[in-house]
Amino acid sequence: MAAIVMALVGLFLAPILWRFSRRQALRKPLFAPEGPITDWLPLWGFGTSPLDAETGEPRSKLQAVFEIATALYLGALGYQLGFTLDLLMIACFSIPLLVIMLVDFWTRLIHTNVILVGVLLGWVFAMVDGVDELLSSVLGMLIGAGIFIFFYLLAIVIYRNPKVVPFGLGDVYLAAMIGAMVRVDQIVQALVLGVFLAGIILAALLAARILSRKQAVAYGPYLCLGALLTLYLM
Repeated sequence: MAAIVMALVGLFLAPILWRFSRRQALRKPLFAPEGPITDWLPLWGFGTSPLDAETGEPRSKLQAVFEIATALYLGALGYQLGFTLDLLMIACFSIPLLVIMLVDFWTRLIHTNVILVGVLLGWVFAMVDGVDELLSSVLGMLIGAGIFIFFYLLAIVIYRNPKVVPFGLGDVYLAAMIGAMVRVDQIVQALVLGVFLAGIILAALLAARILSRKQAVAYGPYLCLGALLTLYLM
């Protein structure tokens, strides 16, 4: 039952996250009551809203993929965890991770307001588990930030121009947020998974000539995927 409920939650949550992410990427008011209710329903408003409510252009097929993938992810969590606090925790963590993944993919920008929400969620759920887990969350955040500060500074030394490095301060903030969520025991695994996924997917895109070597890419989406996978495996 938990799997079915969470899959439905994911299916109806995903278009809301997509639209809020669109608004953040376009720097539009997040809570403006625009458009009919069908614009907020999954699978293009069940076929009734073929145009993107924020841009007026035909909806991207990636939106349907995102909605189905979110439903499958939350459904799999429900199947694995049942109606437990861990299910609620990971479902809440997935919201800022999915928003960051979309916005960074579109704009190569990571907004600190979403990072703050993710860090606070990490601390709140850690406090429920006790003081030791809160300390683990804080330490995981510091380790995550420290690892990507090192990568960021190393990239500046290699590229000699902070404006063209593949990592940015947004990735540092994101790594810190992931550390607050997965805590000290899992932060290295989460970041390694993210970097590994980035390497595999980008190599495939380069081989297929969908991506060029000179084209700038965002690493945030892959770090978010690594975090989501780590949370599922915890």
